[in-house]
Amino acid sequence: MNKARVIITIIIVVLALSLSGCMGTEPNEIAYIVALGIDEGDNDSYKITVQYAKTAQISGGASEEGGKAGSEIVDNVTVEAPNIYSGIGTANYIVSKTFSLSHAKLIVFSEEVAEKGLKSLIETFARSDELRPDVFIAVAVGGANEYLTSVNPEMEVNPAQYYQLIYQKNNLMGIPSGEAKDFFFGISTGDYDSIIPVAGVIETQESDGSGSESSESGGSEGGGESGGGDSEGGGESSRQEGDNEKEKEARLNKNNFEYNIKNYIAGEASVEKKNKSEEIGSAIFEDDKMVGLLGSVETEICQLINGDYTYSYMTFYDEENPEIPATIKAAQEKKPKYNIDLDNKRIEIELFIEGDLYSLPSEYNVENRLEKFEEEAQSDISEACTEFINNFFEKYNSDIFNLKRKTKSKFMTNAEYEEFKESVDFKEYEISVKANFKIRRTGLVIKEEK
Repeated sequence: MNKARVIITIIIVVLALSLSGCMGTEPNEIAYIVALGIDEGDNDSYKITVQYAKTAQISGGASEEGGKAGSEIVDNVTVEAPNIYSGIGTANYIVSKTFSLSHAKLIVFSEEVAEKGLKSLIETFARSDELRPDVFIAVAVGGANEYLTSVNPEMEVNPAQYYQLIYQKNNLMGIPSGEAKDFFFGISTGDYDSIIPVAGVIETQESDGSGSESSESGGSEGGGESGGGDSEGGGESSRQEGDNEKEKEARLNKNNFEYNIKNYIAGEASVEKKNKSEEIGSAIFEDDKMVGLLGSVETEICQLINGDYTYSYMTFYDEENPEIPATIKAAQEKKPKYNIDLDNKRIEIELFIEGDLYSLPSEYNVENRLEKFEEEAQSDISEACTEFINNFFEKYNSDIFNLKRKTKSKFMTNAEYEEFKESVDFKEYEISVKANFKIRRTGLVIKEEK
């Protein structure tokens, strides 16, 4: 018995010693990829931009203190290759360390690549044992390489955290959720189509120190031209330093819901900052191919209909004060209710929204006409959502609202459901959206009518 114990003890010691040794690649030999950009290349290849963290410049990991920030914490390598992994393999020869996708947060595609289809690329990612299924995907207007090279995260010392924070803002208006796993399941099952974030680059006018202006971040031609209106001061341009050249292209929403709010797509916001990258709006897909872009207001409506709206600010036109819109902080009280009548081809969607008053004219006595305000806002939301979803199906054959999947319970067999998915055309349906809207009463200031 003692001999058996001695043998077991020796085996345990030997195994423990073998486990204490270092196996595989050392951490200081790895270059951690934080984002990948995919553009069209020559001869049916891709131009692949590998953005990786410069770990020597980052102090304290995800800490907000110490270390460098901005463009100094990331670097980019661009290669041409027939697929993603051959591109990463080629990039491995360029830098001393070995690339790893285990910490990648974002994969961004150019419009051209997205329009041709992402199925083969997404399936490649799904087979990866390094990429996480919740990695974010996006479409870059103007090109993936241009977007990634413009990223300058001044407020972060960890580039992976920067992308995590930016693309998790889908709980606010203006940017949808864009996880690769959701896109993969959509194209694999055919139950729904995808809507993913849009990325872009702000083009601003910067002074060159000699009184003239030059365009940064791939600015437009004729940088010295006026952005509209007569110039003052002996021919001096009315465009100001820091103006975004694309901002004038943004569509102004004149509907009563989100009244006078610009329907921004990434790159159009009028923002003065060192970081020229921007994420606003959404890309619409039919199966795996991109078919259109939506602005921030349209994306917000999609989030309301899909039940993905958490909270944000809503702006409403008021006939008593048309020059000063009323703003509330709104939240989706509960998920929307869908009533789908396949026989009569009718769909009714009911929304549940509540909010707090935030911005009003000083003389505006909304508290004493609260019920009327609620009715007007409710009507504005219903009208905007109904108009949008019907116009959407007239233009696109894309089910970004998950309507097909919501009909599953109406079929006895999967074969019947599959047949329905192949033949359904939602523009033949009568679709209406009803919004239930309430202002929270707690804390209201009651004013006396004069």
